[in-house]
Amino acid sequence: MRSASVSIAGASHTNLAQNQLYIDVFSDAKHVYTAGDIVHGKVRVDPTARPQNVSIVFKGISILYDKDLEGCKTEFFRLEQKLFTSSGTGENYDILRQGTAEDGKVELHFDFTFPHLAVQTPPAERNWHYSKASYGHPRFQHSPGFLLPPTCTTLMNSDMAVPPGISYYLEARADSTLRIRQEVKFMPPAPEYDLLLLQPNLDFGTTLPKQQCRYKFIRTRKLLPSTTKERASKLGRVKDFLVEKELFFGLETFSEIPFYRFNVLATPPRVIVIGSNFPIHITLQQLDRSASIPTPPPLFIRRVRVQIVSSYETFVPQPKKSVNRALEHIDRAQRTTLLFEKRFSAGEGEPLHDGIDLSQFGELLVPKGDDRIIPSFSSYGMALEHELQVDMWGECVGNEWSGIVCKEKVQFVSAWTLSRVPEDGHGHGEEQARPPQAFPPPEYETV
Repeated sequence: MRSASVSIAGASHTNLAQNQLYIDVFSDAKHVYTAGDIVHGKVRVDPTARPQNVSIVFKGISILYDKDLEGCKTEFFRLEQKLFTSSGTGENYDILRQGTAEDGKVELHFDFTFPHLAVQTPPAERNWHYSKASYGHPRFQHSPGFLLPPTCTTLMNSDMAVPPGISYYLEARADSTLRIRQEVKFMPPAPEYDLLLLQPNLDFGTTLPKQQCRYKFIRTRKLLPSTTKERASKLGRVKDFLVEKELFFGLETFSEIPFYRFNVLATPPRVIVIGSNFPIHITLQQLDRSASIPTPPPLFIRRVRVQIVSSYETFVPQPKKSVNRALEHIDRAQRTTLLFEKRFSAGEGEPLHDGIDLSQFGELLVPKGDDRIIPSFSSYGMALEHELQVDMWGECVGNEWSGIVCKEKVQFVSAWTLSRVPEDGHGHGEEQARPPQAFPPPEYETV
């Protein structure tokens, strides 16, 4: 993190070591921070700039744009440290009293603790309450106290000059003329959750889109037990084909063709830890079949695909003087990420049974370090939700079937845990309980 060019709120400030003002983040600093981490380093000042005041500000902001590209900036927190104040006026070099490095630059040390919660209220001139928010589920936050959202600058439209997003940065200031910014990336720790949420809840049920058929239907004479010589012969197979296509009528009519109806559902966990494996449980429901079919026929999987559909919404609140709720506007951006795909081309395919886990066919893992896949969050005028979609293709007695077997909202959380939770949101508080671990250490008996 020796140099960075960050565009925030309009102006571009390049943090370069040869500048008169430079933010040097210590080499032990993390590439990605979480709540409770220490952000520390030094501001290096060229004494020839003769500054009267030097300070550094640490803040987190979000920038929204409405349909008319009118910007609205909000702050989550704002921490400031005054590093130097001159005791004199005019042409002086008071800053040299702070000491100089080998290259003649003055080094002023700073440190901040990354907050845990948003503590700043949004701009009061706008109405931040979203009128269509569902009860108990605020699509967008409108008061402080919520968990800080992750750095988010890659999910919005890239054709905008300054795209909407969430940024955290340090800004060093010397008087009113010099300002340099250094971006820092933030990943929130996982909120407290029950470990049972990491496993599929089969009692909760599964919902599929109304436009999707909730069951699979196979109607063919191939479902009948192939015990007679007539059905095994070439003439018998041709006859079966004509009957099924309603091209042949005789003693065996179309109404006498056997059928088989079944359903395939996939259930994921409600909480998925980024960077950790997770299961997807398959439920096979035997719904109905003709009386002429003694047992359910075998089913086979030909292909399975797991995708993540990320929905990023931005809401720019209207001024309080506006009473027309029709002016509320939401921008939605969706991105689909392929997580897993497996084809079974050999033989009849992979046998499908009730209770199988899709993770047995390959690694089900949300990749860590991908800027496009970040934890779910709700913030001032911004919200990110993830949906897991599972598509499956298969065969039954040579007949193909396919469909969406899962389309469920899931919450993505990070694997981070809190090193220190600030009571006041500013980084000064006692150590509190950490979120539960996905795989806690074993308990030992006390002798």
